[in-house]
Amino acid sequence: MLDLLIRSALDVARRAERLIEAVRGLLNRHDLDEVERYELADEIERLRDAVFAVDEAVRSLARNSEGWSQAASGHAIQTTLH
Repeated sequence: MLDLLIRSALDVARRAERLIEAVRGLLNRHDLDEVERYELADEIERLRDAVFAVDEAVRSLARNSEGWSQAASGHAIQTTLH
């Protein structure tokens, strides 16, 4: 279950990164006025920061969950041996 959550969250982060790149391409269009470009660029940066934070949190969760499963299996082995 936790693996599915981690994979899904990382997939969302990758999709958001692709969206950010697509929107950055829109910034190069000349049919947006200066205010719209600024607002769009500002939203892109906020989204990028949020995606980065989510990505880091999910990767940290993945590292911690690996430690939990190793500790649990180690505990199970010790319990079985005693």
